[in-house]
Amino acid sequence: MTDETTKRPRIAIAGASGFVGRALRRRLADRFDLIALTRRPSSDASIATDEDGVEWRNCDLFDTASIASAIEGVDVVIYLVHSMSPQSRLTQARFDELDLVLADNMRRAMDAAATSHIVFLGGLGAHQDESILSRHLVSRQEVGAVLGSGRAAITELRAGLVIGSGGSSFRMLIRLIRRLPVMVLPRWTSTPTQPIAIEDVVRAFGTVLEDPAAWCGEFDLGIEEEMTYGLMIHRAAAALGRNPLTMPVPISSPRVSTLWIMLFSGEPASLVIPLIASLKTPTIARDNRLLDHLDRASLAGFDASVGACLAEAGDADDPRRATRSRDRKVIHERSLVRSVQRMDMPDDLTPKTAMRAYWDWLGRVFRPLLRIRIEVSKAGAADRITVHLFGLLLMLELNRMAEACDDEIETMHITRGLLVRRISPPGSRLEFRWVRERRVLLTALQDYAPSLPWPVYMCSQAWLHLMVMWGFRRWLRRRG
Repeated sequence: MTDETTKRPRIAIAGASGFVGRALRRRLADRFDLIALTRRPSSDASIATDEDGVEWRNCDLFDTASIASAIEGVDVVIYLVHSMSPQSRLTQARFDELDLVLADNMRRAMDAAATSHIVFLGGLGAHQDESILSRHLVSRQEVGAVLGSGRAAITELRAGLVIGSGGSSFRMLIRLIRRLPVMVLPRWTSTPTQPIAIEDVVRAFGTVLEDPAAWCGEFDLGIEEEMTYGLMIHRAAAALGRNPLTMPVPISSPRVSTLWIMLFSGEPASLVIPLIASLKTPTIARDNRLLDHLDRASLAGFDASVGACLAEAGDADDPRRATRSRDRKVIHERSLVRSVQRMDMPDDLTPKTAMRAYWDWLGRVFRPLLRIRIEVSKAGAADRITVHLFGLLLMLELNRMAEACDDEIETMHITRGLLVRRISPPGSRLEFRWVRERRVLLTALQDYAPSLPWPVYMCSQAWLHLMVMWGFRRWLRRRG
C-alpha cells in the first residue's frame, strides 16, 4: 500500500481551545492529523505538538496572510470561532462585526491556500428569517454565508445548547440552580429548543470528516425531545437533587435576565448578553440525512447527558481561566486598539475609492485644523496619506500595503506620527473591506498603538474616532 493511500486527512481547527474544540481534539486525534490554531496573546510558540499529537500553530485570525500560512497543506478547516472575548485593550466593535471580519479573513485565506472544505458550527434556528432572529443568530447566519462564499465547499452543522463538561452555557445553568433557592422564570424560558450532548456533536463532526464531499450543506443537530429552558431547569435541578422554587413571570426583558444571571453565575457580560438575547428564538432541529445517519433515536437524551456531565464536574470553573488571566495581562501590556464599524456603501464606490473618499471628507470636515495630503497612484489608489496639525506637525502617516489590497479590501499601514507610539506592531493598519454577501463596508482600525497616555487616549482620541466614523457613515448614507 502506498503512502498516498494511507495518508490521513489534515484537519485544522480554528477555535481549538474552546469547549467544542477541546472535545474534538481529544476524540478525533487518533483518526486525523489535527492542527490546532491558537490566537492566544500569551502564546509565544509558533509551532508545537502536544501529548496527543496535535500540532499547535499561532495564528492571528485578524490577518489573512497569517491564516493562509497556518492552514497551508490542510485538507479541511473546522471553524468554531466566536468573538466573545476581547483581543485588544480597547475594542470598539460589536461581536457580530468582529465575527464578520474573522469569517471574511478565513474565506480569503482558504482561497489563497486552496483549502478544499470547511466545516462550520453555527447556531440552531439560524435558517429562519432575519427579522425574528437575535443579533447572535443573525451573526451565525451571516458567518455561514461568508464562509460558504469562497471556493471551498462548506458543511454547516447547527446546534443549540451543547451539554458537556466545560461548556459555558451548561455551567451557567448548573451554577444558577446550585446557588438560587428561588428561580424567576422569565417569558423566554418557555421557548422551545432541542439540546444535544457534546459526544453526539463530536460524532457528527467525525462522520462529516470521514467523507466531507458527501456532507455538503446545512445540518441541524438536536435530540428528539422538544424541551423548554424552564423544563431543562427543572430536570437539571432533579439531577442535582435540588427542588428550587420557580416563579414564572410575564417579563421578557433580556437586560433584567442578563443582570441576575451575571450576578449569580459569575459569567462575564460578553458571554451572557448575546446568549440571553438569543433565547427568545425557537431552536428546533429539522430532520435531515445526517441525523438519520447518526440515528436520532440513539442520541444521548437530556437526563443522561446531564448525569454524565455532572459526573465530570460539569459546573467546575472554566478550564481556561488561568489562560485567560495571562492573556488579559498581555493584552493590557500591549495597549492596542481595534475598532470596527459596519456601513452601507454606495454602489458606485469600491474599497479603494471609499478609502480616498474618507480622507477627502475628513480633510473638509476638519479644515483648517488638519491638513490632509493624499498621494494618488496611477491606478487611482491612495498610496500615501499624511495628516498635519495646522500644516506643521505630522500627526499621522499611512502607506498603502499593496500586497494586502484587492478589489474587496484596501489596507493602509499606519507608519508614524505624533499620534502613533514609536514602537508599534508591524500590523498597525486601517482597512476598508467590502463584504459582498452582506453588501456592507467594514472599516477596521487594527492593532493601533496610540502614543497618548492610556487614560488620556480613552477620554479623547478614542471617542473622537467613534464620532468621526459615525459622521462618515452618515455621509455615505446621504451620498448613496
